[in-house]
Amino acid sequence: MKNLQKKLFAFLLFALTCPHFASSQNSLTNELSFEVNRIYPPISITKEKLQKAHTLPNLNPNYPSSWIREYISVEILTIYKGRVRKAVGKTDTLSQEQKDQMNEADLGTDIEVKVHYMPENTLSHNDAKEIRFTFTVEPESEAKYVGGQQQLTQYLKNKAIDKIPKYTFKGYDLAAIKFTIDEIGQIGNVHVFETSKNEKIDALLVKAICNMPNWKPAEYVNGLKVQQEFVLTVGNMENCVTNLLNIRPVGVAK
Repeated sequence: MKNLQKKLFAFLLFALTCPHFASSQNSLTNELSFEVNRIYPPISITKEKLQKAHTLPNLNPNYPSSWIREYISVEILTIYKGRVRKAVGKTDTLSQEQKDQMNEADLGTDIEVKVHYMPENTLSHNDAKEIRFTFTVEPESEAKYVGGQQQLTQYLKNKAIDKIPKYTFKGYDLAAIKFTIDEIGQIGNVHVFETSKNEKIDALLVKAICNMPNWKPAEYVNGLKVQQEFVLTVGNMENCVTNLLNIRPVGVAK
């Protein structure tokens, strides 16, 4: 009995002092993890946030204001009724004309920003530089699996996840299958972004995505429908590959 207690104490001590060992043991008892995530454009904004925007950093959270000593011009280019419009300002504060043109832009089109400036540095001679970025306005309704998230989860479990042998995914192993929901809700552009290192499993995941029922497509308030990109991830989401995807779980608010 004493020997058993000593062995149990030694194991608990080892597990506490070696958390990676403990977590790896726990992972073996858990079900295989999988998620469907929306892949967002590099820069996007809701219509509500666009209407409240007053400065360039409001449009682009990563806007490098510290690079700029002096503005030369700030051009904003939009598409309105199929034609290009341009509004020019001289600071990072948006003019009323710039705001109006962005809010009147055709839904589903890109808005481009061009900033000409003198850089902030210690050089005795500076040449003018340019920053460019493009952003999109998010539709009010994202693409959705007909039946909801719970039925999507159940479909993937039945068609793919439950057919994957236990312990196939180990450590940081991750498979990622990208796909697009087009303007009529059909699945397309299905391809392996990150392989499971097993061709049969990759094929199983791709087949499950390809055979999914049609979704409800993404839609703007005016009825315009647009395509959106998604990814099915299976395995360990701490894999560094996830850093290459601008993802957010389906149904999670921005």
